[in-house]
Amino acid sequence: MLARLLHPEVRETLTEPTVPAVLPCASPVRRAPVVFPKSVTRGGSVDFEMASGYINVTSDDLLFYWYVGAAPDAPADAPLLVWSNGGPGCSAMEGATTEGGALWLWDAKQSGKTGFTGHLTRNPYAWNAQAHLVFVDQPRYVGYSTGTGKKITSSVEAGLDMVAFLRGWYSTFPEHKHRRLILASESYGGHYVPAWVSAVLDFNEAAPQGERLPLAGMMIGNGIVNETAQQPHFAEFAAAQNLIPAGSKPVGEGATRALIEKTLGYSPNFYDYRLEQQTGCCGCGGYDYGEWAGWFMRDDVKEALNVCGSAGTEAFGGCGGGCVGLPSFDDGDRFDYSGAIARALDAGVNLTFYYGEQDTACNYVGALAMANSSLHWGGTAAWARAPARPLHLAGASVGSVRSAVGPSGATLTFITADGAGHMVPMDNGAAASLALASIVG
Repeated sequence: MLARLLHPEVRETLTEPTVPAVLPCASPVRRAPVVFPKSVTRGGSVDFEMASGYINVTSDDLLFYWYVGAAPDAPADAPLLVWSNGGPGCSAMEGATTEGGALWLWDAKQSGKTGFTGHLTRNPYAWNAQAHLVFVDQPRYVGYSTGTGKKITSSVEAGLDMVAFLRGWYSTFPEHKHRRLILASESYGGHYVPAWVSAVLDFNEAAPQGERLPLAGMMIGNGIVNETAQQPHFAEFAAAQNLIPAGSKPVGEGATRALIEKTLGYSPNFYDYRLEQQTGCCGCGGYDYGEWAGWFMRDDVKEALNVCGSAGTEAFGGCGGGCVGLPSFDDGDRFDYSGAIARALDAGVNLTFYYGEQDTACNYVGALAMANSSLHWGGTAAWARAPARPLHLAGASVGSVRSAVGPSGATLTFITADGAGHMVPMDNGAAASLALASIVG
């Protein structure tokens, strides 16, 4: 999630992760089954493979992952989707249990008001109906990831770690080496995914044919890709959503947010303006992440996920709500994220953006302006001509979609999801499922 670090309540509670002198366990698991006790799950048996463990990205640093295999009725050639949450500094366990994952912690982010039970149940719009899923805690020291080496301070460095992670993961799961690879994230993932993809393309250009990573797609949800192109459109977004009086012209995002609050009569949730901002809780970050984060500190959960000793304490054990502080991350950043995306498109890598209409953290108006103005790729002219059309599932409209194919054969798709905030898979699972389908083909 972007901008949980921009949110004052969260920023005040986050602490920068410490680097331990020794690992929190004697021998981190590389690959082991994930089996939750019956007391944790509801709704029938799990009929797909799950595994978790740690992959070294250096001799001293390990990234935690949770693998969720494709469902039995998924296509035989289902791709591999690798997902991380944003922040920067927030755990991918959020995506695994409240967004595209197969097992959900229902109502986890509204705890204290809806009676969060802590039971995992099946997600009807789970992405493993279409793909094999890997949820990875990155950058270093985020979530359950651990090590004794140095922290990294940029998305570019995170891209190099992602290449190392993928190579290590494929050596651990050689049965998946042939599958098409999709790299996906949300929010600050608008920086992560381009940096990952750039590092993968660099690696593939230098690697022998048999060692190249089978990159085929990118997927970014409510992402901040190019601040210069996106941020000036906040007032335009507010007007389009009728959040400010007609004809008003607030100057700057701060003034616009103040006018939105005055117009609505309440302080809106940063990630979904239809909801009130939750405050005064340990783990507040727009939503109430307190009980959700506490769930990941339970002994039975950590045992099921093969967690290395006390790893995860800094992310899940305090009031950070699954996040850790990375205060200097991407300071002085000069990496061209739009350029990295354009390079990938011209290399034949498909890209799908999806944005929830009710998100104020990374709004869809600014994102569409970014896609229109800052992605200089071979399909630019085709994209300019491409119309938006309704997005339907089972005859019902769930949003809108626009797409164009470039000379490389790569497709750029932009989906706007109705009735969704920052986390589209949580709010409009149908639209998120169609977003993935646009990449899977």
